[in-house]
Amino acid sequence: MNLKHSFSLLTFLIMTTLSLSAKAGFFDQKPDGFGSASADGFLPVEQAFQLEGSLKGTTLTLTWRIEPEHYLYRSRFKVLPVLPENADLTIIEIPRGEQVVDEFQGDVEILRHKAVLSYQFSMPAKMLKQGAVIEVTFQGCAEAGLCYPPHTQQLNLVQNAR
Repeated sequence: MNLKHSFSLLTFLIMTTLSLSAKAGFFDQKPDGFGSASADGFLPVEQAFQLEGSLKGTTLTLTWRIEPEHYLYRSRFKVLPVLPENADLTIIEIPRGEQVVDEFQGDVEILRHKAVLSYQFSMPAKMLKQGAVIEVTFQGCAEAGLCYPPHTQQLNLVQNAR
């Protein structure tokens, strides 16, 4: 191997090593929106969108407190029963949102500050008294430029007195 090829190979190896070293930190942290606040200052998803659920009679109410400068997509809510599996959920009300042109999704309705969704929860009465477990999926963004991936939370619901 001549000197020119050796120098080219050495340069390539050094550049590759530097490139890999620079990118190594990219995968060390959790993606924005998960775990603790990122170096960019974005809130964890469960802090940006604080979810509570209550079950009164057969009415399930889900309430999100949405942090300032954050919003939820109105069309990105999904609620599924986990226990009992044979329960049925029927949407009663999703509030109207603000119509915007979103940089990530185009023309959409978004919810700011607070979102309250109501569902009719149908399951055997004796099981209803024991409570239920649901899985709630939602998606939102921070106005500073982060669109959180769809996020799923499980909620244990206990029957509240009327």
